[in-house]
Amino acid sequence: MVAIPAVIQAGSEAKLCASLLQPNETLVMTISLIADGQNKRLLHETSDQEFHRCFQFQAPHVKSDEVQNFKVEVRGVTFLSTEERRVMIKPYGPMTFIQTDKPIYNPGQTVHFRVVTLDTNFSPVNQLYNIVELEDVNRNRIGQWVNTTSSGNILQLSHPLNSEAPVGSYTIVVWIGEEKIYHNFKVEKYVLPKFEIQMNLTDKISVVQEEYEVKVCAEYTYGQPVPGKAGVKLCRPLVDNAVIPITIDERNPQGVPDYTPPCHKESIEMDHTGCASYAFNLAIFTKNAGEKLLGDVFSFRAEVQE
Repeated sequence: MVAIPAVIQAGSEAKLCASLLQPNETLVMTISLIADGQNKRLLHETSDQEFHRCFQFQAPHVKSDEVQNFKVEVRGVTFLSTEERRVMIKPYGPMTFIQTDKPIYNPGQTVHFRVVTLDTNFSPVNQLYNIVELEDVNRNRIGQWVNTTSSGNILQLSHPLNSEAPVGSYTIVVWIGEEKIYHNFKVEKYVLPKFEIQMNLTDKISVVQEEYEVKVCAEYTYGQPVPGKAGVKLCRPLVDNAVIPITIDERNPQGVPDYTPPCHKESIEMDHTGCASYAFNLAIFTKNAGEKLLGDVFSFRAEVQE
């Protein structure tokens, strides 16, 4: 009995295990690798005793995926058994990765990025990058580096974007010989949020509860409360697969639903702590003509305007 992986990395130290079970005579086990008419012997063992042995062997080097045969022959005076197994010898070359310091940039910012090539053990390797180029949204080349090398480490490069750079998807292209590796990032005109909103509310409502209290607070990124107004909205949506009759007339040929699920919204001034509180009257949602059409969940939304 022989155990061997179905796929073996080309050129690697592969492992093969062989077992000889309950021989009745002296047997010779021969294991060979057959490819292109050539026979490479991996094991030749003579024994009249049981054995189990694992050993390393050098997998052949191939340029592309190649199926080869392992032949196992067990021969004795009165016994002969032959078996062949097909094994994929697969080359795994180094892999190259590109990483930017962030996925989105504003026009005028500097794009910092790194290029690294890793071997099959995930260790950086010395790699010559024939061309590294940066393309804008119109595929115009706006940056180029020629014959750069990582020297066994990570190659770090940067490029300042024009303050009038068009928004859209930009591409970093790395050439290694004829192979090309791509990485995309976006250029957008965006503004970082100036403040954060926190909502203080319970996630359960009792059937006997008359009011539902919510509290909304907003704080600038530097820690000060936000003055302004908070808009709060509470809704009770329809159940799944709810059937609502509609009315069709000359004014509404597309039809108008005869029932709309209840919602209530309010605008409240923020206090000196940057918070606003409100108590919703639940009768609007629970004592409703179409309550059978409503689900047992509520949706709450809050927004803050300075």
